[in-house]
Amino acid sequence: MIDPDREYRQNLRLSQLEYEQGQVYLYSRPRCLGLVLGNACNIDCLHCYQAKNGANLLRPAEIGIELRRELMAFYPYLSTLRIQGGEVLAMRGFSELIGDVTGLVERKLISISTNGTLLDEGWAERLVRGPFVNITVSIDGGTRATYNRLRRGADLDQVLANIDRIRSWKLRLESETPYLDSFFVIMRSNFREITQYLELMAEHGMADVTLQTMELSTENTARHPTLEADEVIRDGGEVKELHAILKSALPVHRQVFRTLRVTGLQSLFESHGLETAFLEEGRLGLYPDSDGLSEGAFELCPNPWTTLFVAENGDAHVCFIAKPIGNLYAASLSALWNSPAAMAKRSDMIAGRYLSSGCSAQFCGWREGHGKARVEDRAVDGERLALLASASGPSPLPETPGVLPLVRAQVAATRWKLEQSDVLLTAGQSQIDHLEAKAEKAIADFRELEAEFARYRSFWLVRLASRVRRLLGR
Repeated sequence: MIDPDREYRQNLRLSQLEYEQGQVYLYSRPRCLGLVLGNACNIDCLHCYQAKNGANLLRPAEIGIELRRELMAFYPYLSTLRIQGGEVLAMRGFSELIGDVTGLVERKLISISTNGTLLDEGWAERLVRGPFVNITVSIDGGTRATYNRLRRGADLDQVLANIDRIRSWKLRLESETPYLDSFFVIMRSNFREITQYLELMAEHGMADVTLQTMELSTENTARHPTLEADEVIRDGGEVKELHAILKSALPVHRQVFRTLRVTGLQSLFESHGLETAFLEEGRLGLYPDSDGLSEGAFELCPNPWTTLFVAENGDAHVCFIAKPIGNLYAASLSALWNSPAAMAKRSDMIAGRYLSSGCSAQFCGWREGHGKARVEDRAVDGERLALLASASGPSPLPETPGVLPLVRAQVAATRWKLEQSDVLLTAGQSQIDHLEAKAEKAIADFRELEAEFARYRSFWLVRLASRVRRLLGR
């Protein structure tokens, strides 16, 4: 009997061994593939860090079809296909991705992030019947007034009713999935409602909750120039107040939820000399599909060994809060997974150079300087090599003639031209610098001669005047 999940389970184990050994070139595929389908949205959140230009990863349609085919090469190995927007339920191409997954993989692996406003009866039934393992609903307030102010165009009561609609369908169909969880962005105007929020989420059946400090970007600060002053928690008194709230709330509510994660708080509290052990950010941070990689806190952040994240503009990341390691319009996703930038990032992180690797100071600064020694274990190495020898994959799908390969060829040609232009510009600038230096020296020499002539002329004029006075005085 053929095991439909054989490749998946082999990939999980191979991923574990490569992480434990500190491999930087990975034969395992990502456990988690994250896709930002686009940034179009039906509401206007004050703190949204995305651009609002209508970009869509699967548009134009010709590129979308080919990209979907490329993505399908990853599905047999994934624990999670994480899809988000904008608002994913309003996004073109979302339904097609669902069909791709159901046609290729039997297990449920799709996870979505939504604002919850569009979860009507039709969507609720489809999400429970379909290949969805998890639904994250973003809720940034413990009261209707705060939520509605921050998430303009949405109503907390309606969103909670929509969440309950999914719960009803799960009961009706006797389905454990999709699991429900919630995401809360911590700001000055809502942090005092964290305890209310946690109680509200427990009341509405959330399995997991994540608390994250607000991310500033050029986009949200351009739209709201006072956002940083208004909503970023930096004042020492407010930081201590937040610390006290969390120190009281986390131990209690971690008994309620399956998981209560935090991110961005350890760096904040450490910068104010406050205790951070109770946060457990090293164990309960944002580490998608990291099961089996550590029994406790992660000495080495596992994300670049487990996660490939693609933004709506094609930028690829090996962590959703790190700098990109390339762009899918320049190289295939399989190539990007082991690109020089991706391998360099893994190597830097092993050495403890998180910030120079492109990690976020806000979320990962507390890890800086904490490396991990490479593990040499012949038994583990032997198992890893045996897995590679027995695996039927993974291997990338060959590129076929189409729009996407042409785009990549054009990008490569453009990049080559830019590199050549850069060489010419560098050489030209060097020549300009040389000529400017010569001109400056010539001017300096002229000024020196001019000054010397002035001194010489002044000397002879004085002598001439003296002789004239003597002659006139006779």
